[in-house]
Amino acid sequence: MAALGALLAADVCMWADGGGKRPAVTEPVFGYDIVLKLHRSLAVLFGKYGSTLVHAGTINGLPGFVTREADGKLQTTALEIEDGKVVGIYVMRNPDKLGHVH
Repeated sequence: MAALGALLAADVCMWADGGGKRPAVTEPVFGYDIVLKLHRSLAVLFGKYGSTLVHAGTINGLPGFVTREADGKLQTTALEIEDGKVVGIYVMRNPDKLGHVH
């Protein structure tokens, strides 16, 4: 978590969209401490259930990656970076919006 923490800006914000079909935070998560705490919890889930990197590249014009989650569904994560720090994390889990992703 220290390595992740070193990448995050103090005012980082995370958004996620599960479309009501997949688990996701329902409101934006603001601030370094809360975003890092959320990722600590997610790390436990990833450790237990797994997640596989499918592709690293550009997601909606931002650097990001596609993963296949333990349930077999795809997810995208895009990172907004300013001055070398992550200021925005955009996670798309809504299957209705990921039909074009392979």
